[in-house]
Amino acid sequence: MKRIIFVVLAALGLAVGAAAPTQAAKPSPTVNPAYWGHWSSPALVYDATGSNTRFKVAEAVSEWRKSGWNVSMTTDATRANIRVIPEQPASGAIGEASLVSSGGVITGCTVKLGPAFAQQVYSEHMAIHELGHCGGLPHSSSPRSVMYPQTSATLAMTRPSGQDIQWMAGDY
Repeated sequence: MKRIIFVVLAALGLAVGAAAPTQAAKPSPTVNPAYWGHWSSPALVYDATGSNTRFKVAEAVSEWRKSGWNVSMTTDATRANIRVIPEQPASGAIGEASLVSSGGVITGCTVKLGPAFAQQVYSEHMAIHELGHCGGLPHSSSPRSVMYPQTSATLAMTRPSGQDIQWMAGDY
C-alpha cells in the first residue's frame, strides 16, 4: 500500500479566497513581471538547513526561477527575505510557510521543513510547494499542481505546472 503524506500548512497570513482554478493552463501565460511572486523586490532565499543538499532547496529555487519568479539563493543570511530552516512545524506537518506582508506585498517568508522531509523521495516537490507559498500561491484543487496540498511518490512533481506559473503570474 502506498503511503500518502498529507501536508497541512499553517495559515499564510494572506486572504486568498479560493484555490487555483482547475482548468487547463494556457500554453504561454501572459506575464506581468511586476506581479511575479507578489514581491516588490527580488526574493532572496537563505538555506539554513546546512550544506547537506538532502532538502533540495537550491533545486526548488532554480525551478521557480526558470518559471519566471525573480527568486535566487544567497549565502548571506542578513540579505535574505526567505529563510528555509530544518525545524518541525508546530502543526506536525512536514512543511510550513509563514509569510510576512505589508500592503498586499510579501516582504518575507520562513519555511520550516521537518526532519522527516529529508528522508522522503519527493523532497524536491515539498521544497517547491513551500516556496510556492512564499511566492503567494494558495493550495490548488488540482493534483497536477505542485500546490496540491498532498503528495505521494506517484504525484510528486519536480517543477511548477503551467497552472502554477499562470497563477503566480497573476493570469488566472
